[in-house]
Amino acid sequence: MAYEDVEAELQRHPAIRECVVTRIETGPRKKTLVAYVVATGQTDLAEIRAFLSSPRLRSERIPRAVISVESLPRTSSGDVDLEGLPLPVLPGQAAGGKGALSDLGDGTRTVIMLVVAALVAVVAFLITDSLWPGSTDLSAVPNKWRALFTGLYVAECLSFGLGIGFLLFGRWRLARLGRPAWLTTLAYLSIVWLLAAWWPQDNFYRLAAKTDWGRQAALVYGFNVTLMIAAAVLVVFAVRERRAG
Repeated sequence: MAYEDVEAELQRHPAIRECVVTRIETGPRKKTLVAYVVATGQTDLAEIRAFLSSPRLRSERIPRAVISVESLPRTSSGDVDLEGLPLPVLPGQAAGGKGALSDLGDGTRTVIMLVVAALVAVVAFLITDSLWPGSTDLSAVPNKWRALFTGLYVAECLSFGLGIGFLLFGRWRLARLGRPAWLTTLAYLSIVWLLAAWWPQDNFYRLAAKTDWGRQAALVYGFNVTLMIAAAVLVVFAVRERRAG
């Protein structure tokens, strides 16, 4: 959704040199309208917001917050880089506290996600034989190959753990890339599935008889086909242009 009408109103203010209006993610499935302005000098941001309260704009088109920045980040093509805009604390919210626009910094979220992934991976590795008895039995494998297969089991558990970590903490990063909400959600779930599916998939395959065609078909359609669909969704997400505003 574009906000040229709101930006045009902001440009009428004598203290505004540049501006951009966009919605930014402030919580799960929640977006807030924010105006970023480059002012010519000291400016009362509350007064600027009040300036927008005119009959020409509907109430839902008035930004909840007006954020002053030194300059608007630009892409190589000269367009405003929405992803490069700072994440502010909205009025009435304590910086860094509950309700802040970004409760955790990017680095902190990443660290937490990796810690959760590692913990889930350890749990997955420990319970594999309980869920799929005999799936990691390497007694018939020559010694020189055992470490290779053990490494594969560890990698699958790590992938599963990372998938769960991304499920809990990853969507915020995709949302900031400016794709449509429906495509962002599909891409988010696709990444989770591409990461998390390997652990159950491989264990189910190890215990399926090669001539059990019904089970083999169920596994192929349940895992392989859905993984291909997930990869295709990510291709669409990667090539889709950023939405305006």
